[in-house]
Amino acid sequence: MSAAGAAAADVLVVSQYYRPEAIGSAPFCGDLAEALAGAGMRVNVMTARPHYPDNAVFPGYRDGARDRETVNGVEVSRVPTFIGANGSALHRLAGEGSFMMRGGAALARHPARGAKLVVSLCPSVLAVALGGLIRRKDARHVALVHDIQSGLAGGLGMTGRAAVRGLQALERSAFNRCDLIVVLSEEMRQTLRRAGVSAPIHVHPIWIDVDAIQPRPAAPGPARVALYSGNFGRKQGLMQLVDLAQELLGRGSDLRVVLRGRGSQSGPISRAVEERGLGNVEIGDLLPAERLADGLAEGDIHLVPQDPSVADYAVPSKIYGIMAAARPFVATAHKGSTLWRLQRESGAFVCVPPNDAPALARAVLALAGDAERRRALGRRGRAWVTAHCAKDKSLRALAGAITAVE
Repeated sequence: MSAAGAAAADVLVVSQYYRPEAIGSAPFCGDLAEALAGAGMRVNVMTARPHYPDNAVFPGYRDGARDRETVNGVEVSRVPTFIGANGSALHRLAGEGSFMMRGGAALARHPARGAKLVVSLCPSVLAVALGGLIRRKDARHVALVHDIQSGLAGGLGMTGRAAVRGLQALERSAFNRCDLIVVLSEEMRQTLRRAGVSAPIHVHPIWIDVDAIQPRPAAPGPARVALYSGNFGRKQGLMQLVDLAQELLGRGSDLRVVLRGRGSQSGPISRAVEERGLGNVEIGDLLPAERLADGLAEGDIHLVPQDPSVADYAVPSKIYGIMAAARPFVATAHKGSTLWRLQRESGAFVCVPPNDAPALARAVLALAGDAERRRALGRRGRAWVTAHCAKDKSLRALAGAITAVE
């Protein structure tokens, strides 16, 4: 990247996660950066070398040869960071801290720090703190909050109470220095308000490309595949699906439970499946991004588990792709949570209480035996995301809200 090109930047995006990472926040950060570039702005991204969810830098990026490149009209700078091997809270914090330090050092001598608009992405809150530190006095700073980390850490028991309080104080400080905060749900906005965040907060849900994901014909007759596809992390509560598979076997069902993805819980999930002798479970890798629609169509029923302790701190983005593909899903969620409210609004899926394998199995089996209901839920899901989350319309609205900040 040339200094001259960087000097002309209108927008600086600070995010630990970016393309080509295919899941998590990276695709949405990339979409926004490219939308801003498509609107005629010069956009620079400061990010880490891609590594999520593998906990290892992707091949082709390890030697630093691609630390400076232009991707879809966006000028991208990458820095090497610490990557923990086990995905623990300590390793994750060390990785975020190393990104803050290395990214900060790179930006200290990078002309792009002169951008009039800084957009930072949480996770990690340290990226938001970095955005606040490097912004010019006359620049605007917008934080996109996809996860409230203190809530996730506390709810999942990933760290002690003192550390959670320290993380909450850091979030308050970093977020209150922003000119605008964008969150994914009303529950996340209320959580931040209760935590003492007084900066303006705008609710804007995740978007989905309804043109790229077109519904495929559903297989007739009983369902054959119940599918989970995504990150194998702690907040997903995937052990609920191992319990589901065991419950299905006990009920004599021939439904296959397919789990696709990678992450810190891949090992524990695989061991649990093997130890319980669950022959109805198939574990595989994520499909390439260009096969997303094919992969979604393979699930007669999709599964969206969630650890109930994190329901107000994150929103599972996979639900929008499932609805765009006109496939039904069963989610685990408490009444009053984001997912439960969305179920009432869309009528596109089924919610059951978390950590209740019999209830989950009953809901899945009821859908498995009712093809017409599956099709009806799928149609409602497709209609809902087309009306509320279509990518082009949603991105224009978000870009407009961000660039209008004064």
